[in-house]
Amino acid sequence: MSLKNTFINFVKHTLKVPLVGIATADDIPQENIESISFVLRTFAQATPLAAGLDNVLHPRDFLPDGRSVIVTGTPGFFGATARFADCRAELVGKAEPSHVNIKYIERGAEISAQIISFFTDRGYQCFSLVGMQFPIKYAAAQSGIGFYGKNSIIQHPDYGSWISLSAYVTDADMEPDKPIRADCGSCELCLKACPTEALFAPYRCDVTRCIDFHLGHNKKAIPVEILDKTGNLLGEGCTVCRDVCPKNKHLTPIPDFEPPQHLLYPPLLDILYMSDEDWENGFAMTLMGFFLMEKRYLQRNAAIALGNFKDVRAVKALEHFVATNDEPIAWYGRWALERISRDK
Repeated sequence: MSLKNTFINFVKHTLKVPLVGIATADDIPQENIESISFVLRTFAQATPLAAGLDNVLHPRDFLPDGRSVIVTGTPGFFGATARFADCRAELVGKAEPSHVNIKYIERGAEISAQIISFFTDRGYQCFSLVGMQFPIKYAAAQSGIGFYGKNSIIQHPDYGSWISLSAYVTDADMEPDKPIRADCGSCELCLKACPTEALFAPYRCDVTRCIDFHLGHNKKAIPVEILDKTGNLLGEGCTVCRDVCPKNKHLTPIPDFEPPQHLLYPPLLDILYMSDEDWENGFAMTLMGFFLMEKRYLQRNAAIALGNFKDVRAVKALEHFVATNDEPIAWYGRWALERISRDK
């Protein structure tokens, strides 16, 4: 059996990862660089996590002798989340399930370690292609994992757009797979449903208008016109474009990975009073916390959510939030209080 077939069997049958594909380690074509670079520049200006780096990295920037890029796709649909009205009744926020599901995150890390070991045990080099600078969606499309949907998210005929992607580069030479020949046809439901018009054209997303970018990553000012569109989200988690997608209608939640409810739907008032210790022992340990970096950005998002709830029960906690935070974070509390005041 060839190395590639042995590896594919290992991933699918031993690791139980249903999607795996191979692409070449060639440089990304220049015609794809411009749109990717725009996203990187936006992130570089918005979050210290990007370290100011906005250049696209090619596979051989990670491994000069790289021959193959591996992409895996793990199903990531955890089921429909609670409705805004139900969350409002309890004054709870909402997180992206995969970002607060520590068991799911740890499972991903285990899979990554075993894939790397598969090659190193056979005398090859293998490195994870992590970080914002490597365009993993491009690699996924090239390796046959899926195809670009009009919402700029990778789609798969069986798993829709709820796929968690990982990528690796190795000096093992394996035959590349062919891209999937599929597309969205004439459907444009996601473009019409996007609450901020971030999906301004098929296959094009203006990240500066994307809710996930602003709540999940942006440490600078969030545009005022975005705030009342964010619902009760506390980080990434806007699923509107995926909720309306016909390719996701047949999906069932993955078993054995139910997200912890206290992290998925945390009480917003508690977040505004959260201590540093509570942050470190809770959300800081999640992927959402990693992206937010600091407690104050979680609290900022909680204040925005309470402003969107327009519920007088939040006034005292919001006043505390304003009094105990410096600008510009405190401004979001005043924005929320004004929204509640206008709705009385």
